[in-house]
Amino acid sequence: MRNIRAGLITLAALTLAAAHGAPVARTELPNGLTVIAAPADASRIAGIAVVIGSSMADEPEGLRGARAMLQQLIVLNAHEQIDEQRTPVSSFINALSSGLAVNTDWEFVEAALAVHEDELDVGLQLLADQVFSAQITQEQLDEARELVKRGYDISHESPVQDTFDLFRRGIYGPDPLGESLQGDPETIDAMTLEALQAFRDAQYVASDAVVCVVAPRSAEEITAAVTAAFGALPRLPAPPASEAPAPPSGSRVEVGDAAGLVQASMVVGVPLPPIDDPQYTAGEMIGQLLEGRGGRLRRDLSLLQALGLAIPTRLLEQHYPIGVLPIAVSRQPFLAVHALCSPNTIEQVRRGLLRHLLALRTGGVTDAELERARRRVINGHLLANQRPVDRALYVARRALFGLGDVDQAVAAAQAVTADDLTAVAEEYFGRHAVAVQMPAS
Repeated sequence: MRNIRAGLITLAALTLAAAHGAPVARTELPNGLTVIAAPADASRIAGIAVVIGSSMADEPEGLRGARAMLQQLIVLNAHEQIDEQRTPVSSFINALSSGLAVNTDWEFVEAALAVHEDELDVGLQLLADQVFSAQITQEQLDEARELVKRGYDISHESPVQDTFDLFRRGIYGPDPLGESLQGDPETIDAMTLEALQAFRDAQYVASDAVVCVVAPRSAEEITAAVTAAFGALPRLPAPPASEAPAPPSGSRVEVGDAAGLVQASMVVGVPLPPIDDPQYTAGEMIGQLLEGRGGRLRRDLSLLQALGLAIPTRLLEQHYPIGVLPIAVSRQPFLAVHALCSPNTIEQVRRGLLRHLLALRTGGVTDAELERARRRVINGHLLANQRPVDRALYVARRALFGLGDVDQAVAAAQAVTADDLTAVAEEYFGRHAVAVQMPAS
């Protein structure tokens, strides 16, 4: 086992050294903005990421979905500016660069841009203007409103998405984290320009944001470029952290039905340690212990049979009906498994999935399983850093939660033992949530 681990350490070190280049530099501007400069010479493309700690818990009752609206407005305005000014030009002619992209998560929002290194200054100014400074017009609000409502409708056409929504309600209880990212159509319709602008002005502030740039420049040059674009933003106080309700004390089951389903859709899951807890990496390892070819869920043929599905063997490799959902970057993450099964076998499948989770509380993880899970976790972190813009997002997200670069994530994975997996299961797997979507009759 020592030889295997030594090989993993060597591979990780070589990969990180090739990807990272010079050391990362972290600076806080006078306005409170955290700037992370990551020199990297592997590409002439610069990746820029802005991550803001605005969460679902920060959206008042009448503004559920406000962050989704604001993110949509950023896209609309930025694309209009790019089209009008025809800059950054690399957004049009370089396949490795991209137009501005945004993401709305439950505990943060983010925007990212990949441009040619020569246009780094232009890209930084674009993000500074559109994320923090642009004023909303009624016309823009109406267009964003329709797009967010359309996104809500599309996401809720998926029975599997509905199962996931039910599960979040079960695992979080009466908490904003258990609600839809897009709010609901009625709330979106009632949202006013004044209320949305006020929310943006209070939430999208430099003191609650991280900007990371991965580019073929020195750390000093990158920091200077970010300061030139973002340094004039006012210093405003970060919004106070919202107090979340206590999670449910016991296990919960949420049930729904959907006309688009032929089989039943089920999610079974348990809480995990917060991302800034040293035990979080052990939670990641448990997910990889269960997932993928060679994972415990795939090796359990009795569980596959319990699904009650007639699936040709040639399709199982591409569309396996059981899978571990991605573990969120979150202060309240969870480990969840999704399965499709016959409506007649949901109780057998529920017991089968839960059995795999609860079995971890008594240990029994082999050296081979542990090393396989470790390798998968490390590879996942390394793959998340392949492109400059991906690495910029990865670093900025982790910095928002007080974490270091990918090297810290790899070191944490290297240190996890089988006893750590058991300790996480013992502490966190005492309650669970189950969501089931049945075919509508």
